Amino acid sequence: RRKAALAAERERMAAVIDTVLAADDDGEGAVTMLHGEDLRNSLVDEGALTPAEPDLLAGPFAHVVVDEAQELTDAEWQMLLLRCPSRSFTVVGDRAQARHGFTESWRERLERVGFDRIDIASLSVNYRTPQEVMAEAEPVVRAALPDANVPTSVRAAGIPVRHGSVTELESVLDTWLARNADGTACVIGAPAFRERPRVRSLTPRLAKGLEFDLVVLVDPEEFGEGVEGAVDRYVAMTRATRELVVLTSS
Repeated sequence: RRKAALAAERERMAAVIDTVLAADDDGEGAVTMLHGEDLRNSLVDEGALTPAEPDLLAGPFAHVVVDEAQELTDAEWQMLLLRCPSRSFTVVGDRAQARHGFTESWRERLERVGFDRIDIASLSVNYRTPQEVMAEAEPVVRAALPDANVPTSVRAAGIPVRHGSVTELESVLDTWLARNADGTACVIGAPAFRERPRVRSLTPRLAKGLEFDLVVLVDPEEFGEGVEGAVDRYVAMTRATRELVVLTSS
């Protein structure tokens, strides 16, 4: 940053000098000395420049924790490796939530981007999402990623997944809010829906990493096709910690 600041100051001073030279009529005397490169550089007061603040994210770091690692590109991995020469990383990710596809195994991906000492531990237990929701969500992602690591839910909510028409959206929310004095709900896939107290409205992508007591999906087949669409549907469904409602226009 300091080098860039010096270069910018020299460029600014050069423009001033050129203006002075252009205005000099006789081309003689001290003004002509400004043609000299050494004199030009001496006009830049390096000590007056504001010291650049250190970039706290530039590293080096002894250890780096990476979350949502399935979304990182090769270039982003290289950026992180440059900041952690020890290559000591904790990497957390879910291939089933990779919107742009993840055909490699985790070991293959990490070796390809530059890791050589890899220990892998797979999550097999799902504490967040109830069995009723996972029973519908798992086939959705396996249709696109047959070998996806889908954890097994350890609890049942006792509330089956409901299916209905988009015309029921307001009544579904009104009923749920009346029955539940606490908790939050989220409508996913209805951009025109206006949020209200305790009810969010999000896209599948923005809902990622969040959780809600009630999730209402609106026309999930419109989320997209292929791997990206399947992943968005799976992620949206698994935001529910108690209850899932799927509403369609057809």
